[in-house]
Amino acid sequence: MNNIVPLSVENMNLADAMGFSASTNTSNSVDLYRVTTGVIQEVVEGKVANSPVFKIKKGDEQFLARSLDVRFFVERQRWQKWDSSINMFQRSVMANNLNMDLKDTQGTFNLGRPSGYIKDFAALPKDQQDFIRSVNRYKVLMGMAVFKDAFVEGGDPVLEHNGEVPFVYDVKNRESLQSIDATITKLMSKRISPVENLITLTPEERTMPNGTKFAVVSASLGATVGFSDGDNDVLQNFMDYVQRSNEYILKKWEEQNVERISDEDSAIVANIVDVQDFE
Repeated sequence: MNNIVPLSVENMNLADAMGFSASTNTSNSVDLYRVTTGVIQEVVEGKVANSPVFKIKKGDEQFLARSLDVRFFVERQRWQKWDSSINMFQRSVMANNLNMDLKDTQGTFNLGRPSGYIKDFAALPKDQQDFIRSVNRYKVLMGMAVFKDAFVEGGDPVLEHNGEVPFVYDVKNRESLQSIDATITKLMSKRISPVENLITLTPEERTMPNGTKFAVVSASLGATVGFSDGDNDVLQNFMDYVQRSNEYILKKWEEQNVERISDEDSAIVANIVDVQDFE
């Protein structure tokens, strides 16, 4: 990688475009590798063992990785919750932060979650507490990744991914976020962007009170690599991805609200007809 002209986005401040702060090549989403974490069971030295891994998916392609070396290009935040009635997630638009009301696919704001800081959460009725807990804060991290020790379930290695590929990673777990945010903050405090420096992400096993295994992510600083040829196009493509995703959610918001407005208009028209008939 060579140091070249720094990144820029037309008519945008670079920090705003990327979404990163000191405190905190694809044009189609189908080309993004989606990253999640999990714990699998595999045979190690003749014994069955739990292994925390990254799960990688793009279209029909699926495989696992022991760790990732990443360069983060864009960070956004959104609200998200599972809707069992339609068997899919409801989401808000992505924004640089959650200090505002965000339109969502339900036609509401913040998926119905109250705005602002809730001073006395414990004083709320239990059903309201449960509802608020059902709406989760997500950070959406986008960048370029090298998959380390990639393999398919069963153990066979994946050999075709030797270089960087574009990825998106939705992070909800607080421990993972704290580790990633702290590592990014170290870079930003040195005036080094997360594009110029590798960050190694490693999954670690954790256990829930009920015994269920899950994986969190530990982040650590890798080598400073500078900018690469083509990084500006990569950044713009991620910005396009954010815009397309938000446009889809805004369309869903408008569809929901058009139906509501139509119902209200129908009632108004009916009232007008009743008045005219009476006269």
